Amino acid sequence: MKHFFLFCIGMVLCPMLCFSQFKYGRVGDDELSMTVYAPDTSAVAVVLYEKGKISYVYGNSVGFQVLLEVERRVKILKPEGVGYADVSIPCYTDGIQQESLSGLEACSYNKENGKTVKTKLEKKYVFEEPASKHYRRYKFSIPNVKAGTVIEYKYRLTSPFYLSIPSWSFQSSIPMQYSTYEVLIPEYFIFNVDASKGFEHIEATNEYENQQFYIGYYDDGQSAMVTSSSRFMTFTARDVPALKVEPHVWCVSDYVTQVSFEISGTKFPNDFYRPYTATWNDIEKTLMNKSDFGTNMKLPNPYKDEVKRIVSEASGEEVIVSGVYALVKEKVRWNNVYAFWGNEARTAAKDGTGDNSQINMLLLSMLRDAGIEAYPVLLSLRSKGRLPYVHPSIDELSTFIVAAKLSDGTCYYMDGSARYGGLNVLPVELQVERAWAFRENVDADTWVDLSRLTRNQHQVSMNVSFDSEGKMNCERMVRYAGQFAYDFKNRYFQEKDSATFVENLGETNNVVIEDYSIEGVEWLSNTVKETILFTKAYDWGDDYVYFSPLVFGHIESNPFKQSERKLPIEFDYLYSYVQTVTINLPEGYAVEEVPKEINLALPERAGVCLYQVKQINDRTLQVVYRFELNKLVFLPEEYVSIKEFFGLVAAKNVEPIVLKKL
Repeated sequence: MKHFFLFCIGMVLCPMLCFSQFKYGRVGDDELSMTVYAPDTSAVAVVLYEKGKISYVYGNSVGFQVLLEVERRVKILKPEGVGYADVSIPCYTDGIQQESLSGLEACSYNKENGKTVKTKLEKKYVFEEPASKHYRRYKFSIPNVKAGTVIEYKYRLTSPFYLSIPSWSFQSSIPMQYSTYEVLIPEYFIFNVDASKGFEHIEATNEYENQQFYIGYYDDGQSAMVTSSSRFMTFTARDVPALKVEPHVWCVSDYVTQVSFEISGTKFPNDFYRPYTATWNDIEKTLMNKSDFGTNMKLPNPYKDEVKRIVSEASGEEVIVSGVYALVKEKVRWNNVYAFWGNEARTAAKDGTGDNSQINMLLLSMLRDAGIEAYPVLLSLRSKGRLPYVHPSIDELSTFIVAAKLSDGTCYYMDGSARYGGLNVLPVELQVERAWAFRENVDADTWVDLSRLTRNQHQVSMNVSFDSEGKMNCERMVRYAGQFAYDFKNRYFQEKDSATFVENLGETNNVVIEDYSIEGVEWLSNTVKETILFTKAYDWGDDYVYFSPLVFGHIESNPFKQSERKLPIEFDYLYSYVQTVTINLPEGYAVEEVPKEINLALPERAGVCLYQVKQINDRTLQVVYRFELNKLVFLPEEYVSIKEFFGLVAAKNVEPIVLKKL
């Protein structure tokens, strides 16, 4: 939401209040005496009532402006909810014009000795501070707040950016009983309205009413009254539950119930209709011709001699791309910051460290200097939310990566933040379903799916035997490919040294590692091979032995424990996991019981799991475990089947083989 801070939503009352009775400054005894919110007894606070009101005002010296008026009342139910009395209100500026805050009032209400005590916020405790290049914010903490307090505040925000109406969210981290948004738009401004986001119901009305404006004419100093047939809309939501963070969700704000507005065009009296709706191709032109981004894309290659040598020694285009990518990783280290504009890339090259956009601007210039077609791919980080197909905005963009297109049409994708990945292997934050390929002079939709660039495989082969004392001896060989290789190298290089890595690996899996070797941990390697010789002690009873044949389990507990779910399930990436275990039985023991075979599949084989135990001969067993995740995003209505599927898989991962003493 561009202009609007929404910090809470929810409500609190067992006996339902008549919302028309809510008046700012009038707090009822039933609100003060309330101790729990019945629909969600875990709630630390709830929004009793909130109202936003949008209208247009006109001034002879400033023209049209958008006025946002906000009132909000919140009940603090538990000590953990006191933080909702800390409020931040952002104000936008484009560097020339800026939004202004006025009419701010805030107070708290408490019941003390049978009387209602009201404590007002003093103006001297309202602080203004810069928040970013385009925002400053007003911050304050409402005084005398504790469990049982009712707080309320109101303010007005006047914006000169009359082509923009702030979104309104009906949902946040606490529940909301009543929220309404009134919007009055003069006929001169045509907006597209979207109230489809989220899973909660919004009541909406749409009608027209006359609105008067006094317009000044500077030739005679007189003002004329103009009547507009204005569009009046109301949006109301009741009893909205808190939007709780659930596992396997990329960005929870993608699913907030809200209404948003996008300018379509203007039609003033005695003027033509002027369209404003932008396309992603329009965004490209703006970035190229009217921003630092386009200027930075023309950066000359600072490593001309090194790139020239790579080209002269390369046997093909793919080798050139790999060599250039390795060179930029060698020259500039990522500083753990994601950015978009790529400003001061030369400084990053000089200092040897920079954000990913600076490194990527350097990579672009190097690839182009090497004769490779290269272009940016624009995206929003997973944690920031999906890019919209329609209603695009530069503000939606978080960063970009680099695509290299070979003469045979093959594309490779790279990013300066991918420390441990080769071509087409990106950090999970960048593996988005929607990214925009910024190809100059290509006037077509060029969406790219970055979530399916590689085959992610985890393959294990393990031989198991037992010594005379019953100790398990294992040789485990693992092949990590794609994202598994990236994740492995990330873990490997986070440790102080390889010895510490091996030590922690043994402790985590409760084994004693006797020997360890590894191949493929170079920067651009997309495959890692690991060999481990280890032992594991088991408690051998008088007659029976129980042991888990997988040893290093895949999924040992069900990640989905809730009885129901409201949000989609979004996994990190698609993959296959295969483990084959050959078990040589100890002398003097026979197989008593083995896990039953399963062959599970979600609808359309979105998830697959095979587990079987075969007796090769009297002394040898073979366990085969195969798991595939073939679908990235599941809808909430698929949750029950997913929960059951992963529950069965987890149980099978830890199910033991039972041996009996002869």
